[in-house]
Amino acid sequence: MIEIISIDDHEMISLGLERVFSETSDIRVSGFCKTKDEVVAFVGTKSPQELNQTIAMIDIKLENESGFDCADFLIGRGINCLMYSSFSNAGFIVKTLEHKIRGFISKNAAQSEILEAIRAVARGETYIQKDLIPDMMYVSGIMVTLTKKERELLDLLGEHLPNELIAEKLGVSKRTVENYVSRVFDKFNVKNRYELGRYL
Repeated sequence: MIEIISIDDHEMISLGLERVFSETSDIRVSGFCKTKDEVVAFVGTKSPQELNQTIAMIDIKLENESGFDCADFLIGRGINCLMYSSFSNAGFIVKTLEHKIRGFISKNAAQSEILEAIRAVARGETYIQKDLIPDMMYVSGIMVTLTKKERELLDLLGEHLPNELIAEKLGVSKRTVENYVSRVFDKFNVKNRYELGRYL
């Protein structure tokens, strides 16, 4: 039996997953968590053998936390993770793989693909929602050309911060940030932040 921990700050999502899995014979929800603290407490109640059969389905953005932080904690304890989010931009998928998370599926995926993703992860495979792969491959190719500062900039652009605040966080001048932004736009072949947002 594949045990699922649903980590989402929207209870209806977890309840919806429970309904979906109740129609299967090999998957069930064994826990609901809304925060990392709840995740830590839940994991503490389980034996290593139980956790070996567990997959955590995690939303990227929890109310006041990052789903990636929860994933890092769980992966450190040998639990496979699957990102399950309404945010399906390619940049999030690339970041998912960088965090050694086993897969990514969006909340608008068909029920059959959700089940396919879970079973693939349970087999030790990596699964990315099929229609999201082309954009992910495009962004992955660009990411390897970015400098460390450009990668840091990209993360801050993803937070929709103004150039002035980005300059402060990076410890550079506003003019330098403008130059970084221009280079990033060129590499992604976009004209503005709105167009770049498709990939972040």
